[in-house]
Amino acid sequence: MRSKGTPVVAVLAVLALVLPLACSGGMAGAPGDDRLVVPEDLPNTPRAGEVGVTLKLVASTLVQGPTAAALYAAVRNDGNAPSCEAGMMTDFIDKAGQTVVSVGTALYSKQLYRLDATTVISCIDPGQIAMAAATNLPAEIVIGELGSLTHTFPTFGGFDALVPVAGFTVSQVATIAKGDGSAYTGTLSNGFDTTVSAPTVTIFPVNRVGRPLGAATASSTIDIPPGGSWSFETSAVSDLGVDYVAYPSASLAN
Repeated sequence: MRSKGTPVVAVLAVLALVLPLACSGGMAGAPGDDRLVVPEDLPNTPRAGEVGVTLKLVASTLVQGPTAAALYAAVRNDGNAPSCEAGMMTDFIDKAGQTVVSVGTALYSKQLYRLDATTVISCIDPGQIAMAAATNLPAEIVIGELGSLTHTFPTFGGFDALVPVAGFTVSQVATIAKGDGSAYTGTLSNGFDTTVSAPTVTIFPVNRVGRPLGAATASSTIDIPPGGSWSFETSAVSDLGVDYVAYPSASLAN
């Protein structure tokens, strides 16, 4: 549960591909591919004993970055109620069946809900997609030495009174050359009736079926008043895919 002074997360509207992802609606990069999982020969299954879980891993990318491996994932809520404050825990297992390390990361989700005057939480609505980015994975993870992955989704639910709120929007997104890759620029707007602080934006480029290819981030220490905005420039990604998913967030100011 998120309380006053902690980040709240929102996302944009829908990309009508295989996965119903939020996106910009208009930016296109390289033609890309239609693979849902990379590496294709490395299974990633629910952790043994998991029952009644409504979140489902639908696409993932495990790649070696310049300094460490990174995992990007798309997760869908197949249940009939919101999954709130959800995360993803991934077990990296070697070819001998031994767990090398387990890594947890938050899920960036679409919908914000207000519990009371000072408490806003992020939830994955039924049928919606959330995304995760686990970058700079531990050095023990060597992709070629892995035999499989398993995962589970810590989450909260059962809230009695959830009131949806709009929160933030991202607009005017464009790309610019940055180093050996490309960065995103755009505007984050504050739709709350109160000032927010420390805004961030995380943007996932996706392929033709909505598989996340990487994650670009931007952050600031500024305050944004109600109706105000922040112009951002993200870090670079090497592959723009064919579209993107943008998740803005900020903290409710005291």
